[in-house]
Amino acid sequence: MGAYETPDYKLISKENEFEIREYSDFYIVEYDNKMDQYSDNGFGTLFSYISQDNQDQAKIKMTIPVFEEVTSKGQKMAFVVPSAHWDKIPKPNNPLLSIKKFEKGSFAVIRYSGTSGKAKEQKMMDNLMAWVDAQGYRKESNFMLAFYNPPFIPPMFRRNEIMVRVSRE
Repeated sequence: MGAYETPDYKLISKENEFEIREYSDFYIVEYDNKMDQYSDNGFGTLFSYISQDNQDQAKIKMTIPVFEEVTSKGQKMAFVVPSAHWDKIPKPNNPLLSIKKFEKGSFAVIRYSGTSGKAKEQKMMDNLMAWVDAQGYRKESNFMLAFYNPPFIPPMFRRNEIMVRVSRE
């Protein structure tokens, strides 16, 4: 995984699979399609963007993780923009993609391995919220799923995370 750029963060605290991280600002390209509630076409659309389907016809390096934001209406998917492009992020050709700044802040994170399905993700969100509450933090955003590995990696070696922006109560 060392070949892929990841967003910068400072580890504030760690307890078993739980962490509090302080992220710096970074940029994402987000897929948001109201007709594709669970972002089934998100990865392909985003992959096309980094494979030169952008207004600069620039090839953009893959980064990790791939984010999925869980909203009340479904999910959005996003790639992290490599820092080398932050001065001039290529505009997407696809109207379902938009460039957004991921604002710095504190995030509670739970890390897990294996495959990630709806039931497991819900269990991890519940576990994370119980820990967040016990630590005296307040949830400030939707949950975000973070996937670090391609699907051909054996499940026991996969790194998955669920994160949520938090503040002190």
